[in-house]
Amino acid sequence: MNEQFNKTLSNFVKDFACRNEVIAKFNNRTPISEIVKELTFPISEDSVIAIIWDYLIESNIILLYEPGRDENSQYDIVRKDGELGKTYFEKVKKASINKSDYKTINIKELKADKSRYDKLDAFEKELLEKLPFKKDVYYCKLSFLTIA
Repeated sequence: MNEQFNKTLSNFVKDFACRNEVIAKFNNRTPISEIVKELTFPISEDSVIAIIWDYLIESNIILLYEPGRDENSQYDIVRKDGELGKTYFEKVKKASINKSDYKTINIKELKADKSRYDKLDAFEKELLEKLPFKKDVYYCKLSFLTIA
């Protein structure tokens, strides 16, 4: 119990102290290794990678499943007032995902194809090497990366 509390507190402090800074630097295409060096409140590279990965998934920049599948859907719980002032909660879909906004990226093939891999900038190479890709195929928002 005490270990879980310490882990949760540590995650809260990291999020509060530097999540926004990490995301801002990441959105400016700063490589992960540079982000770690430039942080005002220093945290480990693993923590930076976890923040970036969560951001990519939460923002639907990278999809774990094919666009259009329900597994990609994200929901908010909204409080509503019904008849006679009775309060209830409703699950509301955040946004629909347009298939044409995404391209398929095969991580394994991309790393194996030296001609394509060498054309990537330092930012994209670090993403491929450091982010926790557990599967071979992902779906990426067209406007975010030049990988493909």
